Amino acid sequence: MRFSIFLVAAFAGLLACDRQPAPGVPALRDSAATAVQAIDSGVSNAAPVEIERPELARYFQQVAADSGAFVLLDLSANQIIRCNPIRCATGFLPASTFKIFNALVGFETGVAPDTNFTLQWDSVRRSIPNWNHDQNIAEAFRNSTVWFYQELARRIGQQRMQEWVSREGYGNRNINGGIDQFWLTGELRISPNQQVEFLRRLFQGNLSFSKRTTEMVQQMMLRRDTLGYRLRAKTGWGRMGDRQIGWIVGWIERPQGAAMFALNLESRDPNYPMVKARMEVLNGILKEVAILPKAW
Repeated sequence: MRFSIFLVAAFAGLLACDRQPAPGVPALRDSAATAVQAIDSGVSNAAPVEIERPELARYFQQVAADSGAFVLLDLSANQIIRCNPIRCATGFLPASTFKIFNALVGFETGVAPDTNFTLQWDSVRRSIPNWNHDQNIAEAFRNSTVWFYQELARRIGQQRMQEWVSREGYGNRNINGGIDQFWLTGELRISPNQQVEFLRRLFQGNLSFSKRTTEMVQQMMLRRDTLGYRLRAKTGWGRMGDRQIGWIVGWIERPQGAAMFALNLESRDPNYPMVKARMEVLNGILKEVAILPKAW
């Protein structure tokens, strides 16, 4: 019960933007071999042991999801756990999980000098109360304020954003669809496998961004730090055609080493309780794979 309460509280600030998914286009499927190779590279001298856990699908079934996938890269055990490997290699709109990359580019280019960088609210009243005021980049990350990160992307510009997306190999590297829409309704796609590989590189400092930039973004991702464990994460929620796509991506830092995860699920029910459903799935899976102590 304490673990369940923690998960709901820890992600409460992240979930606000995810209540109004935007329409999009069908998913693209990555090569499974390419995604596996991306995750395997640089994890250790030996390739991680790959473990398929089809029984974890019951957590998606319990919340009546049409489909779902989960990837976990445990650096200490040097193993990758997957539920639904085909979907793990399939590309989806990143939705608000792209705020991680958007913030990295914003800091590195100097568009956002530091975490105190503030934008003035445009006075357009939106359905999420936490969006309707001036806020800095860290607060906007916690609130998942869409308008803030859209303006950040506009200030970065198409050319610089494309250069960074291509340089770091983020997803399919396609940012067509508008500089302030490509991760919401445009052409950008990323698979759960690619999310985990990107997170590994971010955690290990293997991206091209400076140490200062990386540390600021990692700090913004922090959801809880207690008893020797740290949780850093970001949610996302968007629409691809008639499908609602939900994400939770991040990592756990613990005494025995870090573990990166990506959870993705979908439903065609327009009234699907995505916020509640994806949290229940993550709660169940993380307890079952013993990444966090049950008493945490």
